[in-house]
Amino acid sequence: MSIMQTGQNSEVWQVCDVVTQRQIAAMKLLLPEREHDRAQQRAMKHESKIGLTLQHPKIIRTFKFGKDKHIVFILMEYFPSLNLKLRLMRKQYDDFIRPKLRSILTQVAQGLEYMHSLKWVHRDVKPDNILVDSIGNVKLIDFALAVKSASAFAKKFGRRGVTAGTRSYMSPEQIRGKPVDIRADIYSFGVLTYEIVAGRLPFVGQSAADLLRKHIFEAPPPIDKARKVTPEFEKILHKLLAKKEEDRFQTMADFMKELRMVRIFTDETAEQMAGADGRGRP
Repeated sequence: MSIMQTGQNSEVWQVCDVVTQRQIAAMKLLLPEREHDRAQQRAMKHESKIGLTLQHPKIIRTFKFGKDKHIVFILMEYFPSLNLKLRLMRKQYDDFIRPKLRSILTQVAQGLEYMHSLKWVHRDVKPDNILVDSIGNVKLIDFALAVKSASAFAKKFGRRGVTAGTRSYMSPEQIRGKPVDIRADIYSFGVLTYEIVAGRLPFVGQSAADLLRKHIFEAPPPIDKARKVTPEFEKILHKLLAKKEEDRFQTMADFMKELRMVRIFTDETAEQMAGADGRGRP
């Protein structure tokens, strides 16, 4: 095996066939210093339990959860790629992300729409959890924070819970610890989309509290004109990032329907708009 990626609590390894040496799967393992952490073990088990129920081409396949003595692992689909955050950090916006952006957004939306159809809220939609391969195919990963979508009754009368998610991408209702439904993911998807097209996050704070306050109360700043984003697409962004859940798109299908009708960039051609079919081609 050879390592593919290292995170805060885990690492992902390639799994090879011992005879052909062909990569056949990926294995997610807790880091050695996390192996005895019961909370991390439960999180991996939860992630695998959800992953085993998800069967969609835009979501990474989960094959098995296992525990062998002190080793806890998830066996998953092998998908050679970089996550979207790394592609941004490696300055791949102009030559890779921008020409494929419509397709990338559509594929992420398709994966989320499928999760939402099963009443799952991902709760950690961010570039780190979007894998994009060399031709633009997308896989959504990491279901450790996913929960069932809250009912209207639970949203009105449910108790406040523990705030969960990544601060830079959390919806106002997540920050407040309220029961969440699929519109929390739609907000996080809006933050992700803004970050890609603007080249920066919509909200940055001097402290964690300042950042969370901006998510709750402040409007995102205008996108630099040099990015050549159309007013129509900025309007879509503002709807994704609406503070109130009822003011956002109510489903990812609603977002995709509107996306098909507008140009993202002022120099985007009709052929480029028509060619984004959600299968990794720009």
